[in-house]
Formats: sequence, C-alpha cells, structure tokens
Amino acid sequence: MDDVDAVLMRASIPVHVVAGIAVVLNLLVVVVFARTKQLRIKYYGFVFNLVLADIAYPAMLIIFIHFRHVATVVALSRAFFLTAQLSILAVAVNRLLALSLMPPARYDAVVTPVRMVIACLLIWILSAVLFLPTTYLQDPTINWLIQALIPLFILIVTGVLYLVVFRKISMYTPPLASIGGVNNIDGQAGTRVRQTRHLMVTFTIIFVASAVCWLPFCVGFIVLFTHGELTLSVVVFLRHSYAALPMNSALNPFIYFWRFREGREGFYRLLCACSSRWKHQAETDASTVAETEM
Repeated sequence: MDDVDAVLMRASIPVHVVAGIAVVLNLLVVVVFARTKQLRIKYYGFVFNLVLADIAYPAMLIIFIHFRHVATVVALSRAFFLTAQLSILAVAVNRLLALSLMPPARYDAVVTPVRMVIACLLIWILSAVLFLPTTYLQDPTINWLIQALIPLFILIVTGVLYLVVFRKISMYTPPLASIGGVNNIDGQAGTRVRQTRHLMVTFTIIFVASAVCWLPFCVGFIVLFTHGELTLSVVVFLRHSYAALPMNSALNPFIYFWRFREGREGFYRLLCACSSRWKHQAETDASTVAETEM
C-alpha cells in the first residue's frame, strides 16, 4: 500500500507544479484586466470568464489531489473544468450573434453588458447542474462514462460552431467604395467582422490547445469505463492526465498577451509601474541608510 501511495504521490507532483503556475499566471491576467480600461468591455467578457475558470479549476484540482474522496470537492473540480469548456464555446456563440445581428447596432442592443454578465453566471450554474448530481451516482462506471462523454461532446459542438463562424466570415463581402460609397453602417459591419476574425483566430488557438490537453483525460475515463474497475496503471495514467488539464490554463495567458494588443500594453504598463515603485523604494532605502550613517 505504501508503494502505491508513493507512485500516486510522484504522479501528483506535476499536477501541483502546473496548476500552481496556472493560478499565478491567470491572477496576473486579472490584475492586467483590472488596470486596463480597454479590456473592460463586453468584447472581452467571455475571455475574462475563461480567466476566472482558469483560476478556479487549477486551484480546485490541487485541493482534489488531497481530498479526492470528498464528494463536494470532486463535484466542484468537475464543474470548474466544464466552465472553462463552456466559456470557449460561448465565444463562438457570441461571435455568431455579432455576425448575424447586422447592423452592429442590433447586436449592441441585444447583447448588453448586463446580459453578458448574466450569461457568464449561467455558464457557472449550468456546469454545476451538469456535474453535481452525477457525482453522487451509485454506479461508478456510469460516472466514468459521463466524465468522458460530456467534455468530448462539448469539444465537438465547439469545433462545429467555430467552423460555422469562420464560414460566415468568409462569406462576408465588404462593400465596394466605387459603388455608391461606403456608409457608416457598412464601415461598422466591416470593423465587426475584422474583430470577430481576430478573436476567433485567437480562440481557435486556445481551442486546439485545450483539445490536446483535455483528450488524455477523456481517454483515461473511457479506458476506465471499458475495464470496469480501477487498476493502478489506469489511476497513474489519469493522475498524469490531470497535469495536462491545467497546462491549458497555464498556456492561455501567453496566448492573450500574444494576440491582444491591449493585454500586452496593460502588462507592460504593469511591469513599468512595478519597476518604478521598486526603484523609488530602493532610492528611499539608500537615502535612509545614508542619513543614518551621517
């Protein structure tokens, strides 16, 4: 039994490291969001919701490693994992609405900041509703199958929706300036399409990275369902797959700073502010030491 615990403990080390890094990086993103006015708009609403999920899930995963027999901890870790998936799906739905509700004023009238906040809250509630009841199922094999199929189903639906959005973008024909000129509404529509294309390319990168990180977890539970019982090799594989899950959360901040100019500028301003504060503190300390010696 001690040997088994030692094997599982070694397999858990990468989970703690990756999850801890993910929490720290996404907390940094929250600070950048808080300090950058250009990011506090509904265009980035589901991005911020994903950032919060990328904090909650790795943090809960660390707790889960130590309290995996507590049903509430298991349920919350699953729910937070699903929240991240649904946030990526919500981006496609939101951008599809932005392309479908033309002119842009129609979209702005339908998708208000308040409704965006409500949609984000519903994502968290839906995740809990889907996973909280299944945690208390008496048949563990059904539970394992649900854990494998729900993420796979959401990945497939998300992939299909992303294809639909990109197809809609490709079908957009910008107005020709030589034919009657380009009015203000057409210009706004063109801007909305360009914004959607940029955001969708960004989230396609996030989606592909998430699929790569999540598939080992799904495969592990499919194998577990097929075997019908827990074996040491399967449990160790699952423990390693847990490390891949927060790896996606750790990668996302780098994607944000790479793809979002406002995020980069906010991060640089944060670094400059911290550097100036440290420099001022160092000068103050040096002055205090000099006065003391005199």
